[in-house]
Amino acid sequence: MTDPIPITTPASCDPRPTVAVLGAGIAGLTAAHELAERGFDVTVYESREDERNGLADAGPPGTYPPVKLGGLAASQYSTPGSDTGSQAELRAFPGRRGTPRPPKRAVAGEHGFRFFPAYYLHIWDLFQRIPVYDQTSGTGGQPTSRTVMDNVRRVITQGQTVAGRPSLVFPRELPRSLAEFLSVISQLEKMGLPAHDIAFFQSRLLRFLVTSPLRRAREYQNMSSYDFFTARDRDDTPGYTYSPAFDALLREMPRVLVAFDPNWGDARTNIVTYLQLFLNMTRRDDKADGVLNGPTTESWLDHWYRHLVALGVRFVRRTAAYLEPPAADPGRPPHLRPRVRITLDDGTAVAPDYTVVAVDAPAAEWITAALREAGTGGTVAGLDGFATLVPPPNGPLQPQESRPAARRDPYVLDEVGRVPWDRFQTMSGIQFYFDTEFQLLRGHMYYAGAEWGLSSINQHGLWENRPNLVRDGHVSVLSVDIADFNTPSRVLRDESGRGKAARDCTPDEIAVEVWRQIVTALTSDVDNAPEELLPWPVWYALDRGLVADGPGQGSGRLVRNETPYLIPIVGDWVNRPGGDPWNPHGTSFTQVPPDAAWLEDLEHRGVWQARHGGYQVHHNSVVFAGTWTRTFTRITSMEAACESARHAVNAILDHYVWVQSGGRDRRAKTTLPWRFPYGFLDQGLSSPVRLPTPAGDYCYVFDVENREPADTRGLRMLDSEYCMRSLPHPIDLLYPPRPTPGGKQ
Repeated sequence: MTDPIPITTPASCDPRPTVAVLGAGIAGLTAAHELAERGFDVTVYESREDERNGLADAGPPGTYPPVKLGGLAASQYSTPGSDTGSQAELRAFPGRRGTPRPPKRAVAGEHGFRFFPAYYLHIWDLFQRIPVYDQTSGTGGQPTSRTVMDNVRRVITQGQTVAGRPSLVFPRELPRSLAEFLSVISQLEKMGLPAHDIAFFQSRLLRFLVTSPLRRAREYQNMSSYDFFTARDRDDTPGYTYSPAFDALLREMPRVLVAFDPNWGDARTNIVTYLQLFLNMTRRDDKADGVLNGPTTESWLDHWYRHLVALGVRFVRRTAAYLEPPAADPGRPPHLRPRVRITLDDGTAVAPDYTVVAVDAPAAEWITAALREAGTGGTVAGLDGFATLVPPPNGPLQPQESRPAARRDPYVLDEVGRVPWDRFQTMSGIQFYFDTEFQLLRGHMYYAGAEWGLSSINQHGLWENRPNLVRDGHVSVLSVDIADFNTPSRVLRDESGRGKAARDCTPDEIAVEVWRQIVTALTSDVDNAPEELLPWPVWYALDRGLVADGPGQGSGRLVRNETPYLIPIVGDWVNRPGGDPWNPHGTSFTQVPPDAAWLEDLEHRGVWQARHGGYQVHHNSVVFAGTWTRTFTRITSMEAACESARHAVNAILDHYVWVQSGGRDRRAKTTLPWRFPYGFLDQGLSSPVRLPTPAGDYCYVFDVENREPADTRGLRMLDSEYCMRSLPHPIDLLYPPRPTPGGKQ
């Protein structure tokens, strides 16, 4: 046994180790929160100002945070603009009736509606640790006994339109009786879904559940979800043919939920996400599927800001221009080599002990260019071209050596998302405001057959402080997500008579066309004119990440998308920059480089990684977080952002211990040997055990694939052994599947 290595905690160091967090989105704020709780001295840098500070009713200085918090999750506050306005304006709905009241204060909109399914376990854990403060603005006020978790309201219904038939409503929980079960089956029949299609679809889900994560990584990441569901996952197996109604649903739902084409989205990510959304129905508490009880900024982010300030976190309105590589010093031991400096946009430089890069992928690629030129490897090298290379013309599996080297601006709409296998697409939202009470459904609504992949929710019905006509100029709001910006409208035409896609429209055209598609879907089975059934919007707000050309409110077509949406493309997971996620409980598959490769990266590429795996630390200081990194969540979401920040903090904790140990402790074996029943840790909202390090507890990490039913665990483990021996799935050896076209077996 070697001599013990004394480790001083970050809080007991004088001075405390400093951390610069670049970006105040969910990833950046999560990293700041976790690091501050472990004694690090944290400063968050964010370029955008909280727009409420510039409004007439902003109140005294300090009422609102100095920077915009929350990234895509943040509320967007808008007021009616002038004729020379901007993309952030609250706009009059074209053709609105009468003279609607203008709001007396800014109206809250959003990038897209926020909802929190049961599998957002990192977010739920975070919500439990953010107190609700008794003051709604400023950094003052006292924490109450309530937390942000108490601001969540349950949603238990889901509606779906059916062409030519009445819209259907489904419960978002499992049936509690035979009568409820038969009622759900009846609803499915009304959608025109044959029983044999439902049975085969369920058999494919079961097949996925009994497949090991190792086989999912080797096979299902490299095939589309559509090919998996039609049983085209083996060369000698013909595909199953679904009925037209079921096939349309199979192709449409991934597009509506996560903005990817099922022919190009990878099967592993799509099906893991689908299963987790289905497992929402197994919960009967308030967290089965939740929304906040007010605008996101007011119900969550403002309280988080005050709590972070109470923890000692500082906020600076600046952004990084570039990261400056340290001078090479091969004569010094690796753990003592110099660290990266940050040059800010005003020309000043800061030299923190650690830097968490929590900006989006394009920005991360740009600010790390100098590090790549200096030969830095790891995540830095993986970012080269990740956002700026044009997609391969022949699909995502085109060999790397034959792909074009041309670059693009990933924020320009004409250059991004033109082919369905582009890893970056556009998914944004629009809010319609009504000056009368209008609650279509107290739950999620999906508009089957809508050209632009529409879904919506009436959140205001679940808010504590609902909109007031005199104060807010509206009474109700319908928040709509637009998931497809490429499919042409069947009605809206350009000058040549071709259908217009959302990406080619002006904001006003988008507002009118989205509302038309919603109305058409809702009224396809009735004889009444839509105006006889529904109120008409008086205002609308389009996601301000969508920037239109030309002056005036809605006069120019969209030209930029400041928030490109990363989607999981077939075969693209290996191209994600950085290391695999690591679960401190050791219950998840993680790839770890061999010793020779690990030492090569450390000595020559400035990359350190704990020997148990996880995120990489570059030049003893730089670690990355964001939805574009590798996470167990896998899909672009608040949950992935929160999870990625935890991985980044865990990497910093391991690196800190390595440095404190004089480079002796490479963090190969780090955790106490707890043993739990399978699934126990990941089923709840938190864990009874936090795994320690000498620098403080690891951030808890949930692996969603460990939340799958325990009944399938045995076959998953057996399949893992078969996969490691390059054998087919054990079920295939016993019962080779032979479905035939036409839905017959």
